[in-house]
Amino acid sequence: MTSTNPQGVMARLKAGTAAQHAVAESKPLEAALIDGSIGQAQYQKYLGQRWLIHRELESATDRAHKIDSRLASLNLPSLYQTKNLETDLAQLKTNLNSIQPLPGAQKLIQSILQASPATLMGIFYVFEGSKNGARYISKALKEKGVTALRYLDPHGEEQRPIWMKFRSDMDAISWSPTEQDSMVSAAQATFDAISSLDDAIHAG
Repeated sequence: MTSTNPQGVMARLKAGTAAQHAVAESKPLEAALIDGSIGQAQYQKYLGQRWLIHRELESATDRAHKIDSRLASLNLPSLYQTKNLETDLAQLKTNLNSIQPLPGAQKLIQSILQASPATLMGIFYVFEGSKNGARYISKALKEKGVTALRYLDPHGEEQRPIWMKFRSDMDAISWSPTEQDSMVSAAQATFDAISSLDDAIHAG
């Protein structure tokens, strides 16, 4: 199958979210992660909020598989992060039951719960793409003595090939123009929610 977009939906997602992505990357929390200066309490909160989001995103993706058979070609369960987050949070002695969603996470979770399978892939795209930069963050934190890094570097040296396969598999699906529109909108909103969430974590 070929995409309805000659350049592929992934190129459209990248171009359509460039502005929102730039804002998200400019946040003080991201800078603290990149230079390894983030404190343990903030890092723990960061992972906790991501756990709430990934738990809902992956449950919704499991449900979407039953509705849209096209998703099977993406092998999405192999990319899931909930267990990695639980491993990291356990290492940091976090009580999962004590984690409450901040507004940015709550807004994103509501979007996940309401999303169609195609729209959900716009959200999934943002988190999957974030793994590329997260490898560099992982290295910075490791130099500072942080060892709870399963979430930030789940694939190790396989990250690049896995990302390239995800890109090609997404482009191989015949997404309709309406589906592509909804994916881009969802990805934009996801970056906005992450920016809001990171600001709240940094301030907190």
